[in-house]
Amino acid sequence: MNIALSVKNKTRFINDTLSKPKSSDPNYNAQMRNNKLVISWSLNFVSKEISTSIMFTEYASKIWDHLRDHFQQSNDPRIFQIRKELVNVSQNQDSIGVYFTKLKSLTDELVNFRPYRTCKKCDGNGV
Repeated sequence: MNIALSVKNKTRFINDTLSKPKSSDPNYNAQMRNNKLVISWSLNFVSKEISTSIMFTEYASKIWDHLRDHFQQSNDPRIFQIRKELVNVSQNQDSIGVYFTKLKSLTDELVNFRPYRTCKKCDGNGV
């Protein structure tokens, strides 16, 4: 979903970098229309059961927070195991492609467990 929003230049609506408009703002209607568009996409992206819990949320950023909290993974034993595997991985007789794929899959899985930062100064990638 993040990819689709970035293609449409709408990630500002979910990463909380867009300030809430005042009704007197000349861009108020356009911003609220875009916010509702992102909400609509979000509702269509998730299952019906999940959409019922977020359908009355006013801002897309709040929906994104809810979905992140709902799906964010945390598993300290698995994190420890991945780090241990990363320290011990070696190429041995594998081709460079196979070796790189092992490293990439382990680092990607580890990044999945990294807590998401909600700081507005962060770039939204949890980094």
